[in-house]
Amino acid sequence: MDSRRLPLTAIYDAQCEICQAAVSWIRALDRRGLVECVALQDGPVQRLHPDLLTADCLAQLHVVDAAGRVSVGWQAVARIAAAIPATRPLAALDRLATTRAAADRAYRFVARNRHQLSTCRGGSCAADPAQVRLETGNRAFWTCYSLGMLLRLPLVGAITVRDQACFVRDYARTFRRRRTLLDGRLELWFLGGWPADLVPLAFGERFTAIWYKGVLIDPGSVRMRRSLTSHLHAAAQRGQTIAAVTATHGHEEHVGNLEWAAHLAGANLVLPERIAARLRPPAPIPWARAAVIGQPPGLHALVRDPGESIALADGGRLEVIPAPGHSPDHVVFWDPAERVLLVGDAFMGSYFSSPNPDVDSRAWMATLRRLLDLDVQVMVEGHGHVHSLRTDVPPVPGVVRHSDPRAMLREKLEFLTWLDARISEARAEGRTKNATVAACFPWGRSWSWERLAADEIARLSTVGEFSRHQLVRSFHRTPHDVLPTVFEARFTPRDPT
Repeated sequence: MDSRRLPLTAIYDAQCEICQAAVSWIRALDRRGLVECVALQDGPVQRLHPDLLTADCLAQLHVVDAAGRVSVGWQAVARIAAAIPATRPLAALDRLATTRAAADRAYRFVARNRHQLSTCRGGSCAADPAQVRLETGNRAFWTCYSLGMLLRLPLVGAITVRDQACFVRDYARTFRRRRTLLDGRLELWFLGGWPADLVPLAFGERFTAIWYKGVLIDPGSVRMRRSLTSHLHAAAQRGQTIAAVTATHGHEEHVGNLEWAAHLAGANLVLPERIAARLRPPAPIPWARAAVIGQPPGLHALVRDPGESIALADGGRLEVIPAPGHSPDHVVFWDPAERVLLVGDAFMGSYFSSPNPDVDSRAWMATLRRLLDLDVQVMVEGHGHVHSLRTDVPPVPGVVRHSDPRAMLREKLEFLTWLDARISEARAEGRTKNATVAACFPWGRSWSWERLAADEIARLSTVGEFSRHQLVRSFHRTPHDVLPTVFEARFTPRDPT
């Protein structure tokens, strides 16, 4: 049997940016799963082959096939290239002695010099290679960071095209529709309006009002009144009651129709005092958000403070739990009888990485820890997604995700905890703000480059208001932070210190 067709195990150095980029490409192109990439930092290499030595694996790439044969350096690269159809032209270099020798010399040159470009200088490695930090300068770090970005740009482009297609598909599936769950006890009303519809098309975050047992939550912005009117009229025709209208927090896409919807539905306006105070009167929001989403109006009608709970149509109670982090006034609604958590924006995907300026990530971490104390079985986000493993919550394409809500909350907490540690390290070492952001988004982590285009679109379209810099600032905010205006991946000669 041709050993090249056997599954391969590639042992790589996770502290090498070039190695990380190569692994990203292998995982993207290896459709048949013929190559398993294992970081040598994950455990003793002898578990993969008894003759392997850590020092040798640090020096060059090693590949072990299913028959136990080991290839090293350029030969390892050629084995991987031959196994993956898309990279077989690269393997052709190994067929002639002259091209094989040239490829081997090039590989050895890169292998010898790769640590001079190590991302450890930026703090993205789990280890603390002190000698590398001493020997490399800021130029090496930014050169490496920029190289990692350039190597992945084709992958970023492909991921962006794929994601945009998914956003358009999910938007079309839910356009102005409602999705009914839990035997009619829960409904998601998908809202929209021009130009607010650009947001779900660009970022996949749809605008959604939640109807739960007679309570209408987060009824959208002023630009979405036409779609909300259709939902309210349809609910009235079905005999669907709305006893109360409320919101999870004071952002414009959640509170723009509070008073208007309560009046139209003949319902009580029930709002935690901190959210109500934010709307008396509302502060002007940045021009980009006002133009796309709409400036929320002030409150003038009677507003009732729900205290600790809101009455439900079935006689139960919807507990109101403070959940600061995404915004200081955020609350979540918890039905302990159904074990349903209406989480609003207190959960927005595990790797939500371009937040707004009023995010406090350390408060958010504390909120996530409190939410993990709840036995959540159904979690409803504020922008069109539901997470549950319950059999009475069937999968709905583009809406219901078959996932454990508590696992999703835990993953979000782990992500923020990891970021907090990286930021603290950067501050202790006196790194620049740009280097700190780069260290928090190392290219070796797939979410860093998979979300690059979306994060850059958000930053550019809001003139820096939503950005990765804002995520880093959210752990240690200072009143004199300046928003970035250009992409921070550049060649810089030395730290300003």
